[in-house]
Amino acid sequence: MSLLTFLEHFPDDDACWAHLETVRWPNGPVCPRCGSVNNAHHIGPGAHYRRCNVCKAHFRVTHGTPFEGTHLPLRTWFTALYLLAASSKGISSVKLGEHLGVGQKTAWFLGQRIRRMMEDKEGLLRGIVEVDETYLAGKRRKRAASRRDPDDQQPTGRGGSRRKMVMVATERDGRARASKGDTHSERTIVQFILQNLDVQGRGGRIVLCTDALPAYRWIGSKFPAHLWVNHSAGEYVRCDPGYAADAHVNTAESFNALLKRAIMGVWHWFSIKHTDRYLHELCFRWNRRGTSAEYRLARIFTGNAPRLRWKELVV
Repeated sequence: MSLLTFLEHFPDDDACWAHLETVRWPNGPVCPRCGSVNNAHHIGPGAHYRRCNVCKAHFRVTHGTPFEGTHLPLRTWFTALYLLAASSKGISSVKLGEHLGVGQKTAWFLGQRIRRMMEDKEGLLRGIVEVDETYLAGKRRKRAASRRDPDDQQPTGRGGSRRKMVMVATERDGRARASKGDTHSERTIVQFILQNLDVQGRGGRIVLCTDALPAYRWIGSKFPAHLWVNHSAGEYVRCDPGYAADAHVNTAESFNALLKRAIMGVWHWFSIKHTDRYLHELCFRWNRRGTSAEYRLARIFTGNAPRLRWKELVV
């Protein structure tokens, strides 16, 4: 779906409300209080409120969704959803605000709520899975305390504070998952792998591919196969017919490269506190890189993300 096609489909707020009702209420309005289906009537012209004929509750289709309580027009929301879903590496809050005609602070809050809607929880990773870690940003200047992130939120490994550590797991030619961590310790790595890989083998046998970091050795012994490459020795790919797969972490490093280019060229900086939401956005697009923007939008609309309030972001 091109931008012009998107604007033709949603020319005004009424079209956006109608689309949201079609997606959320395919069988008619559902009362959030009593659960009655298709037993409500409109209240007033253009208000989009309905009144349940059973329990007399007033409700709108945005109840229980990230759109609930918003002061922005629904078309502004839809346009922001399209821009984030259709982009390759995201969009900054400054540029998003320029496109939507709102301030940077409003655009940033809107972007964070959309990133929560992009969180992907569709099953654990299976098959040939590559796991890698990376550090983001540079070293902190001498005696320069952070004014945004408190000291107890600073990672401690590879260069000290102000460097965000990110764990990444990717299937070969498949999905990706990523989350922030404190340091590349065995405990952090094991916890990440247990949370994101189908360790129990319900989806088949997993082949784990990593680099030669010693922290991977213990958890690697728990898998049917653990292949690794020694980057320090200049080894990046090892092809051996006797193994279940080629040993490399090139797919995971491709995701890391995409992440770093998004930070360098689009976001420039983001807080350690909000790292996971930015990773959700990248994983969402990575997992649907062969699909259209229309499909990505449909996936966002049919999700069930909770509402993100301002206090949750700034406290």
